[in-house]
Amino acid sequence: MTTLSKRLLLVAFICLAILFYTIGSKTGALAFIIMGCVLEIAFWIGIFGRSSKDDPAA
Repeated sequence: MTTLSKRLLLVAFICLAILFYTIGSKTGALAFIIMGCVLEIAFWIGIFGRSSKDDPAA
Protein backbone atom coordinates (compact mmCIF):
# COMPACT_ATOMS: atom_id res chain seq x y z
CA MET A 1 0.00 0.00 0.00
CA THR A 2 1.42 3.33 -0.99
CA THR A 3 1.77 6.15 1.48
CA LEU A 4 -0.83 8.24 -0.34
CA SER A 5 -3.44 5.50 -0.34
CA LYS A 6 -2.78 4.78 3.35
CA ARG A 7 -3.24 8.45 4.23
CA LEU A 8 -6.43 8.70 2.16
CA LEU A 9 -7.80 5.61 3.89
CA LEU A 10 -7.01 7.09 7.31
CA VAL A 11 -8.73 10.36 6.38
CA ALA A 12 -11.76 8.38 5.23
CA PHE A 13 -11.79 6.43 8.53
CA ILE A 14 -11.78 9.56 10.69
CA CYS A 15 -14.34 11.39 8.51
CA LEU A 16 -16.69 8.41 8.60
CA ALA A 17 -16.19 8.05 12.36
CA ILE A 18 -17.18 11.69 12.88
CA LEU A 19 -20.19 11.22 10.60
CA PHE A 20 -21.34 8.10 12.46
CA TYR A 21 -20.85 9.80 15.85
CA THR A 22 -22.95 12.74 14.64
CA ILE A 23 -25.75 10.54 13.29
CA GLY A 24 -25.69 8.41 16.43
CA SER A 25 -25.89 11.38 18.77
CA LYS A 26 -28.73 13.01 16.81
CA THR A 27 -30.85 9.86 16.49
CA GLY A 28 -29.78 8.03 19.61
CA ALA A 29 -28.98 4.93 17.55
CA LEU A 30 -26.39 2.92 19.43
CA ALA A 31 -25.32 1.07 16.26
CA PHE A 32 -24.03 4.30 14.70
CA ILE A 33 -22.07 5.20 17.83
CA ILE A 34 -20.52 1.72 17.93
CA MET A 35 -19.60 1.95 14.24
CA GLY A 36 -18.01 5.34 14.92
CA CYS A 37 -15.94 3.76 17.68
CA VAL A 38 -14.82 0.95 15.37
CA LEU A 39 -13.78 3.41 12.67
CA GLU A 40 -11.95 5.61 15.18
CA ILE A 41 -10.05 2.58 16.51
CA ALA A 42 -9.11 1.67 12.93
CA PHE A 43 -7.85 5.23 12.45
CA TRP A 44 -5.66 5.16 15.57
CA ILE A 45 -4.29 1.72 14.75
CA GLY A 46 -3.40 3.05 11.30
CA ILE A 47 -1.60 6.05 12.81
CA PHE A 48 0.25 4.18 15.57
CA GLY A 49 0.35 0.72 14.01
CA ARG A 50 3.19 -1.74 14.15
CA SER A 51 6.71 -0.37 14.06
CA SER A 52 8.91 -1.10 11.04
CA LYS A 53 11.04 -3.47 13.16
CA ASP A 54 8.03 -5.76 13.55
CA ASP A 55 7.04 -5.56 9.88
CA PRO A 56 9.38 -7.52 7.61
CA ALA A 57 7.72 -6.06 4.50
CA ALA A 58 8.77 -2.50 5.39
